[in-house]
Amino acid sequence: MAELEFIHVGKTYGGEAPAVRDLNLKIDEGEFVVLVGPSGCGKTTALRMVAGLEEITEGEIRIGDRVVNDLAPRERDIAMVFQNYALYPHKTIYENLAFGLRMRKVPKDEQRRRVEEIAQKLGLADMLNRRPAQLSGGQRQRVAMGRAIVREPEAFLMDEPLSNLDAKLRVQMRAEIARIQQALEVTTLYVTHDQVEAMTMGDRVAVMRDGVLQQVDTPQRLYDAPANLFVASFVGSPPMNLFEATVEADGTQLVFGETRLELGGRLLRDYSGRRLVVGIRPEEVREASGWDGARVRGRVLLVEALGAEQLIHIEIAASPLERADLVDAAAQPPGPTLGVEELERSVTLLGRFDRHLLLTPGEAVEVAIDPSLLHFFDLETGLALPTTDVPAVAGVAG
Repeated sequence: MAELEFIHVGKTYGGEAPAVRDLNLKIDEGEFVVLVGPSGCGKTTALRMVAGLEEITEGEIRIGDRVVNDLAPRERDIAMVFQNYALYPHKTIYENLAFGLRMRKVPKDEQRRRVEEIAQKLGLADMLNRRPAQLSGGQRQRVAMGRAIVREPEAFLMDEPLSNLDAKLRVQMRAEIARIQQALEVTTLYVTHDQVEAMTMGDRVAVMRDGVLQQVDTPQRLYDAPANLFVASFVGSPPMNLFEATVEADGTQLVFGETRLELGGRLLRDYSGRRLVVGIRPEEVREASGWDGARVRGRVLLVEALGAEQLIHIEIAASPLERADLVDAAAQPPGPTLGVEELERSVTLLGRFDRHLLLTPGEAVEVAIDPSLLHFFDLETGLALPTTDVPAVAGVAG
């Protein structure tokens, strides 16, 4: 095992905009780090630079104590698992698993020992004489992983290995990959566009956008304290609700539409009289009955029944976020289908509610918002804003 480190790494293709810009990221020995972001963000390019499949334009990549910029892929002692499995269809599973060892001239007895040991761990022991066409997609993916594991490399690189699987099998395999990685304690860099996959698998998650690393932290910290609007809108399913509001009363009140919200002990004094972006997770939008604090009035637009819970789309009076360039636009819920004048002052608030709450489209509703759970972002830069605690009481007028 070894550390992986990107030091001011950049990659530019010809005269185009950089695919990766000044990437600095250290992956500790035995750590599982996930690179996540939308298509074209540079995550796969970063992975391929570690593998030696792409030359870097600037900076250094280290594997352990070696700078590997100029080393050929086979000299880097890494193993890669691809999206398309890349198995040899004419070879048996045993031969596929042993191929890398045979190429490295590992003695046959040692080849057999390693292959049988890994096959047992991956549930492939009774399939060693089959060929890939005789296996399911999940089994083939386990073979691809086994071929990487059996080499005992310094690090694993995984490029969206679950994207070809169906939804149920993806859930099973991401748990399996995480379990195997924890058991082997091998340094792993994993690339995916699926933020749910990233959050459930990684020790840390690195979010990228347009070739730039936005934030790297534990999954829970990314969820609880996003560094900017893009991370806030990308991490979480469903995504965070975002809208604009004005700070008033010396930084102690928030005003949007009909609502005047006491910040309940949170002070934004430097933003008094200014507009900012407010964020709240759908999980934190609550049923108002029995709630003594802040309430927001709205109208039900859509109810999505999911069995154990339901997602309710609620139209509220507030200004939609105009700086769409600062967020993951694909993750934002659609706006209410109203006339132009109403649309300009309305946003869709998405809430996650218990299945027993009976609401129908068109119905007026009040929802509860705890001011202590709100997130605030600068309207110009998109960066998260710190708040200062002061004594206050939550309430609403509207």
